[in-house]
Formats: sequence, structure tokens, C-alpha cells
Amino acid sequence: MQVSVVVNAPVSTIASIIGSKGKDESTRLSLTVLSDHVHLGATLKQIRDQTSVKIDIPRRETLAIPSGNGVANGGSPHTSGATSPVPADDDDEPTMPITITGPHSLACEAQDLIQQIITSKRARTTHRVRDILPHIVPFVKARYSAFVEAADGGDVELSLNSAQREVTVSGDRGVVLRVIEAVKSTVDTVSASITSVKVPLPKSKHRLLVGNAVGEILASSKCVVTVPLTEDASEEIVVWGKADDVGNGVAAVMTKANSQYIHEFRLPTPIALSRQLLTYIHLTGYARTLSAAHPGVSIFIPELATSSGASVLNVDLVGEKALVDAAVRQVSELMGKLNGATKDVPVDWLVHRVIQGKHAKR
Repeated sequence: MQVSVVVNAPVSTIASIIGSKGKDESTRLSLTVLSDHVHLGATLKQIRDQTSVKIDIPRRETLAIPSGNGVANGGSPHTSGATSPVPADDDDEPTMPITITGPHSLACEAQDLIQQIITSKRARTTHRVRDILPHIVPFVKARYSAFVEAADGGDVELSLNSAQREVTVSGDRGVVLRVIEAVKSTVDTVSASITSVKVPLPKSKHRLLVGNAVGEILASSKCVVTVPLTEDASEEIVVWGKADDVGNGVAAVMTKANSQYIHEFRLPTPIALSRQLLTYIHLTGYARTLSAAHPGVSIFIPELATSSGASVLNVDLVGEKALVDAAVRQVSELMGKLNGATKDVPVDWLVHRVIQGKHAKR
């Protein structure tokens, strides 16, 4: 009696189930399309020959399988942002139906053989904890050793992407699940136990509270500081921590914010002239020249793309006061030399490419 058995196989295992096409065709794809189904590769052919059953695997494009960004093939997302699909966790991976047709016992035998391939390929897995709140990320990063301990010597790879605000764990399935639970537990525990305090602070000092400074403040006070985006006009920074630690956190933040001298060098006005000078500074790479001449001084220059709506443009110089003062004198000398030396010139857009090409540095 003929029966049909369906095995829902994760998409990532399909190539292994089909197998290669042999040495004589090693440069060709194993998923050669034959009508509405894929052609038999070496592994699938072996299963068919052993069991004498018919095995059908539909083409991927004929199924409404999510591409990884929550959109079925052929669809288009209605959200802004990156268009590259985000890899799914193994447990969220879409599946493809493999239909086995033949006598009951032989169909079951073929089903077992295919299931063995799926199991062997999914002994390793990848899981992610995504969309961690920005102020929680440093706390999670600080617990790295605890996550390694949760792995208990197991074979895993653990990575934290601060910019993407996600933790990725890959390796043996059981170990991965154990580490992921430790990460989730940390996120939940921290979220439930901390409070926040807002502190007004001049915008120029915000730059001293990012990067390595976040980890240093966390290590000394058990608190995390977050600052508004550069384009955000707000001057309020936020200190996060347990109620008993927030006071120490604010003190650590103020110490770090006042640890270096900051000089805000305002570019000459009107604003149209300021933008001309800013363009010159960017195109000539003046920040690199200034940094090389004054080691120990950090130079921060507004981006051209974000300066169009500004009413004032500043070049910030950060470091020890004596070193900063020397750098300020050099910037002042440059501004004096550029007095009356810049001008906006209208140029037909048809020749912009020529000017930006070989003539750009003349």
C-alpha cells in the first residue's frame, strides 16, 4: 500500500539532504531545478535507491518562506531601515516540506534516514538575544565572564554587538541554550533592579562620556551613563543604576566629564562663512594635520551632512589645558589666513563630476 509521509526540514539542512552531484559535476550547484522539484543529489539518490521510494523537495521560490526579515519571498517590507535580511535563530528557521511516497515501511525508513541528517546538522545551533535596551547593554557586557561560566567549558562562541544591541551565541545546542538563558536572566534582572537620574551637562562634555568612559564609570560606580545623540539638542545625560549606587554614579560621571579641558573654538561667522571654512577643514584633512602636530589633543569637527541646520559651528579641542591652548593658537592662525580666502562659486552640475575627479586636490 502506497503512503505519503511529509518531513518538514529546516531550510539550512536541505543542501545536506540533497547532497553533492558527484566529482564530475563538482562545479555545478547541487540544487539543479527539474520541473517544479529539485534534482536528486548524491545523498538523496542513495536514500531513493536504498528504499525505492519517491522523494519530492519543492523549489524554495515556490513557497512562502520568510527571507529572514519577516517578509515572504516576493514581498516587500513596509518598514524603514536596513534591507539586508537578519539571520534567524535556528528555532525560528523556516522549513520546507519533503514528501516521501512509497510502501509504508520503506517510506518510514526513508523518513528516518532524512531525519538523521537533520538531527546531525542541527546538533549545533545559533541563538540571539536582540533589542537589548541601550542602557542595559553595558551591564550585559560586564557580565561576560558569567556567561562563559554558564557554558561550563562547552563548545560555544559568544559575541556582543553593542551597536546592534544583541548577543549571539553559537555552538553545541545544549550549551547555547544554557548561555542564552543566562543572558536573558541578566537582562531581566538588571531591567527590574535599576533606576535612573537625569543630569544637565553642557553638550561639549558629552563626548567624554562615551566609548571606554562608559566601562570605566561602570567599573568604579556600578552605574551606566547614556548621552543623547549628537544631533539631539538635549543636554541631559542619564545615569542608570541601583538606587544605592546612583549617587556614586553621578559623582563618577561628573569626575569623568571634568577630567579634561575642553575648548569650543567657534568658527568665524556669518554661518555661510562658517560652513565654507568647515568644508575646507574637511576636504584638506586638517584635523589629522592638527592632531599630528599636537599629540594628546583630540579634535572633534562637525560633520558636513549634519551642519546645514546649525546656527553656530564649533571645533572642539579636548585634552590638557596647556596642550589644548597650543592647538587653539594654530587653529586661530589658520582662520586668520583663510580670512577672505573662501567663496561659494556656482558651477553647472554637468561639470561637477569633472571637478570632483582629477582636479579635486588642485
